[in-house]
Amino acid sequence: MFMHKNVKSFALNILPENVPHVARVFDDIMTRMPNLSLLDLRFEFSVKDIEDDVVRAVLGLPNLNRIILPRFCLTNKIAETASQLSKLQTLEYQYYWYQGRGDPADIVDFRPALNEGSFPSLFDLSMTITFRDATNFLSRPFSPPNLTIMYIDSPSIETPSSVLAFLTAIPDACPLLKALTLASYIDPTVTFTSAPEKGDCITIDTLRPLLKCPNLTAFEIEHPYPIHLEPDDVEEIASSWPGVETLVLNTQTTYIEQTNLTLRSLLPFARHCPKLRILGLFLNATTADFPAPDPDSAYQLPIFRSLRQLSMGVSLIQEEGAVALFLSQLCPLHCGVEWGVTWDMSTEDLEIFCSLQPRFQKWEKVAELLPLLTRLRIEERDRAHLLKKEVQDLRIRTEVLMDKFALSGPSVDGCIAL
Repeated sequence: MFMHKNVKSFALNILPENVPHVARVFDDIMTRMPNLSLLDLRFEFSVKDIEDDVVRAVLGLPNLNRIILPRFCLTNKIAETASQLSKLQTLEYQYYWYQGRGDPADIVDFRPALNEGSFPSLFDLSMTITFRDATNFLSRPFSPPNLTIMYIDSPSIETPSSVLAFLTAIPDACPLLKALTLASYIDPTVTFTSAPEKGDCITIDTLRPLLKCPNLTAFEIEHPYPIHLEPDDVEEIASSWPGVETLVLNTQTTYIEQTNLTLRSLLPFARHCPKLRILGLFLNATTADFPAPDPDSAYQLPIFRSLRQLSMGVSLIQEEGAVALFLSQLCPLHCGVEWGVTWDMSTEDLEIFCSLQPRFQKWEKVAELLPLLTRLRIEERDRAHLLKKEVQDLRIRTEVLMDKFALSGPSVDGCIAL
């Protein structure tokens, strides 16, 4: 292997048959690349098979500022060891296929013993643990004090109460937090024949603690059940969170037949959130909820100032042309539309995937039409603005002439003297 002291980043792919030789490989890494700042470990087996070797390597590389592991590999022992690194800024996992995957049983009951001064530089943390364990971790003494980015991927289907408990802990435990993503386990092979009970769904009461986080500008959540929100709840979120830049509220629910939100639910965010760049909602894009026809309606609707991506996930849609026309009134020119799912398994043969295909095709058509229609809307607004300016100018000139006529009196030939 090409190793020397000037190497700063190193990715190690460990095959199962090479586990007996890992200790020697880590010895070489520590000896020949002592100044590593990034260690990227990739494997497809239980981290317990090499846990002691990983711990030894982490301790032997004091300049690490970023560690990347497969999912389900941040054990108590590895977390305790990583907490001692004074320069560690990022501790994460990746979803890429080549990153691999550990054993979910290895991260059950995540309770690392931390000491004063733990994680002094850590600001970006990704973990595959339950929300309950994440709440306990953040609420314990000496938890990371400077987190600004956090991603929690739970291997369980989380209840609204566990989500609420976690979000309630955030304002005190992570006052500097700017970006938060919560992912509850989703099994697309489980289809719902009827709407989930409201008590099983996240509501505005669950999400309200987020509004007490002064620095939070990005929030995303994934859950198998749709979030139960009413139009008034959307208005509350948007009006209470003017600084939000990314907001994705469960666009990939596995119950795909009903939602209380419609295209009108976009309006509060356009009205109150000028910095919003990414917005995702699970909604019913029906033309029945459009504003009543009005010649001036295109200029009365609020317009997104910064939006770059509208994420529709599995949202319902009937008439793609009408939906694109409506969105062209709200969206800036370079705003794109995203749809589809990112479920962690092959879904091509699943019943739910087949039922989603027609709506995905319609959202694809919306994405194709929107840039052209938005450009036409902008040109239409520019022409209307120019026409309005010309009318105002003409009105002013008419008033001046009429005033002059009133002062000078009518001329003999009945014309106004200029």
